[in-house]
Amino acid sequence: MKKLERIEAKKPSAPTTDLLPTKEKINPEKERFLASMRDLMKEVDLDYIDDILSLTVKHDRTSKLITFLAMILTYTEEDQQTVTFKSESSRGKSYIPLEIAKYFPKDDVQTIAYASPAAFFHQHGLWIKETKTVWIDLERKILIFLDQPHDMLLQRLRPLLSHDQKELNYRITDKTQKRGLKTKNIIINGYPTVIFCTAKQNIDEQERTRVFILSPEATEEKLKSSIALLSQKLSDRKEFQKDLEINEKREWLRARVDCIRNANINNIVIPNPEDIFVEFLEQHQHLTPRHQRDFKRLVALIKAHALLNCYTRRDPKDDHKIIVNQWDIIAGFKLYAEIIESNELGLSPEIFEIWKQVIKPKLEESRSFGLLVDEMQKAYRTQYHRFLPDTRLKEIRKSLKNAGLTYELKDSDDKRKIRLFLLDKEDVEAPKDEQETL
Repeated sequence: MKKLERIEAKKPSAPTTDLLPTKEKINPEKERFLASMRDLMKEVDLDYIDDILSLTVKHDRTSKLITFLAMILTYTEEDQQTVTFKSESSRGKSYIPLEIAKYFPKDDVQTIAYASPAAFFHQHGLWIKETKTVWIDLERKILIFLDQPHDMLLQRLRPLLSHDQKELNYRITDKTQKRGLKTKNIIINGYPTVIFCTAKQNIDEQERTRVFILSPEATEEKLKSSIALLSQKLSDRKEFQKDLEINEKREWLRARVDCIRNANINNIVIPNPEDIFVEFLEQHQHLTPRHQRDFKRLVALIKAHALLNCYTRRDPKDDHKIIVNQWDIIAGFKLYAEIIESNELGLSPEIFEIWKQVIKPKLEESRSFGLLVDEMQKAYRTQYHRFLPDTRLKEIRKSLKNAGLTYELKDSDDKRKIRLFLLDKEDVEAPKDEQETL
């Protein structure tokens, strides 16, 4: 970030419009209206947004800001993003997107508890008799899957999540009572913002490289704050909801989102892309194919910050075009830095934290002997004061292995036991017999 922070960036001032007369006298009511417009169009940073979102989502700064910015990008031409919340049960992986979605128009948000590969297309489609097709319009829509969809549905959605084409033609088979199997043509129009919530850690690599991977925090401070908020809510639900509805900050953010939605910004321009390119190369000495997708997500965060402040980024010659400035670039890099290590390894922040806090220190202490799986279980319990189920432990082991951080061998004295070893960067590959352990 040193290079970017040295770039001179003057923070834009509040916009001036024809609505704000300077010479003529205006009545008090109009003055109040203009003052509210100035407040609605003012420049804001991510700390300001975090403060508002914290009214109902305690801590989890990175997760809620990335989720909010991803939802903001719904109102662009083709910068929509996909977010996956991955964590153990009861950490609040669905709570965060559902709460943030409340700042967006209800008509733009579709919440899906579960959908089979065929049901998704049937339920959300409109039958067009003339063309004999099912039309599904997902443009400027936010889809929240409260559980991991069927694998077959994920495979069918890959071209949509990759933005291969804005209009995709699917052909699926539909079973009818009279004619048996029948082919049905389905057209999906537009790029939606998609959010998945799942406890499943080991998803296909094609999905891992397409998404932001987030996890809710589970620190002592976060849990205390969450329980305190829950106490207020459960003591009097109606009063709690009433206080939220009249909260001026929440009203302001809803109005801001609505204004961005109606601004119809169709072009977000980065005037100096070399700044982003050079900084990205400085952070990645050795590039891999997946970095092409990682770079897109970084740029998306930068554009989302600009869109959040679209009134101070407008191109004077085009009302539907905004210009990214250096504040947006710095804000995007800083936010992306919070997830760069975990996401580029294909790990959820939750598992990456377990790796840093529990497993890696133990492995560094005993490089030659490795770490027994039972010892890993004990170390987890010592750190987090709770038991780690065997199924969860196996998922963590597999995730670390797939990320190229560890390998496993059977214990030389007792073949029933498994030892984890640290896979150093200098190692080209793990020993061949480690394949037998999982």
